[in-house]
Amino acid sequence: MFRSFSIAAVVAVLGLAACAPEASAPPAPKPSDGFPVADRAFVDGAAQVIAQDLGASVIFRDLAISDTPGQGKSLCGDAALPGEAWKGIVVRKGEAAGDFLVLIADDNLSPRALPQCRKLVLKYLGETKVDWYEAETAMNQAGCAHIDVNYWTGWKDYCQGAQTRSAKTQS
Repeated sequence: MFRSFSIAAVVAVLGLAACAPEASAPPAPKPSDGFPVADRAFVDGAAQVIAQDLGASVIFRDLAISDTPGQGKSLCGDAALPGEAWKGIVVRKGEAAGDFLVLIADDNLSPRALPQCRKLVLKYLGETKVDWYEAETAMNQAGCAHIDVNYWTGWKDYCQGAQTRSAKTQS
């Protein structure tokens, strides 16, 4: 009797286990994870716009919210499709609700040249009283000769304010 009772109990437990819903995988991380709650809707909305431009499987890295005096908030960082080169992004909230202004770098700067190009953009791009021969020589020598001027002007104008970064490590 005891043996048939324990067999019945084991069968019942196994039957219930088979009917139990499978443990679902944890949700995929969002670009806004780790940002302050007040900024998450902005970050997720900006990420959706980038996903529409680049593709649904886009991944992000080095995201930061830049609050530039007189310019408002912008999402700055890098985005790429898996296996493709990273592209700089700048996303600003537009005038209308749900409207975003998007800049995606359309140049092929090497990862090695990028830090130097950033310094040169800050030094020369859009500045008055620039020695253009000096600027052009410096940009050519650093590998920045063919920068996307629209993107880099936006990066300089909108991504140099007070930075809020995600508390989580990004890929």
